Amino acid sequence: MKTLALAFMLCGIVPAGAHAGTLDVAARGAVARPGTSSYPDDARLSTVAHAVGVSPDAYTIGAAWLQPSLHVDQLRLKAGLMYELGAIRRQAMGMGNDALAEGAASFQAWFDTLPVTGRRPQSVLDPLRLDVSPPDDRPVHAGDTLVYPARPSMVRIVGAVARACSLPQVAMQDARRYLADCPVTRAADRDAIYVVQPDGGVFEQNVALWNRADPRPVAPGAWIYVPFDRRAIAGAADDTFNHDIATFLATQLLDGDAWR
Repeated sequence: MKTLALAFMLCGIVPAGAHAGTLDVAARGAVARPGTSSYPDDARLSTVAHAVGVSPDAYTIGAAWLQPSLHVDQLRLKAGLMYELGAIRRQAMGMGNDALAEGAASFQAWFDTLPVTGRRPQSVLDPLRLDVSPPDDRPVHAGDTLVYPARPSMVRIVGAVARACSLPQVAMQDARRYLADCPVTRAADRDAIYVVQPDGGVFEQNVALWNRADPRPVAPGAWIYVPFDRRAIAGAADDTFNHDIATFLATQLLDGDAWR
């Protein structure tokens, strides 16, 4: 028994119920040892990442750190955005803007299906990177979960488009070029799009002829959000509405229902 306990400790895992001062953290996806294990209460991301045995095939750029402590703020964000989508639809109906009213209603119905995950975007979860970057090696907390997905091959386009699209990712292709295969509607903002990379980083990219930004390639598993026309939604939604939508998309998981 002492030998077994020593083996667990060398891996950074404390047998459940071994002693006080431990916390439970779960892992799933492309790992050798999925499930919930107990760790010392000073454990960090690297402690868990090494203990669970992250597969070489794991898509670590799209890995997710889920924290229950973030659920409340994300739930509030989603509720506020759902309310604003309803307000946009009602205002558009009153102004006879059928394209915007229909687009807001359709997007609201889809957006309502997205889960509140508690994901902390832009967290480094690659075990090797954590070893050489102490500032990224943050403490974990009881109830946290690390998710290591397999590498995807698609890019998802949502928002003010005729229909949501999943398109094959093309190496080094500018985000704007994906829109040729996923037409936008008359409700779309013509000046910019939002790119949500698989690590949860959110970038606004200007795409109009007068303000076009440098090309921005997207990684497999990225979102492209086509925003609703900021002028048409003024008065019904905050100025940050479109950015907030992209921010919520950044909390979604690559192994979640939104990608199925």
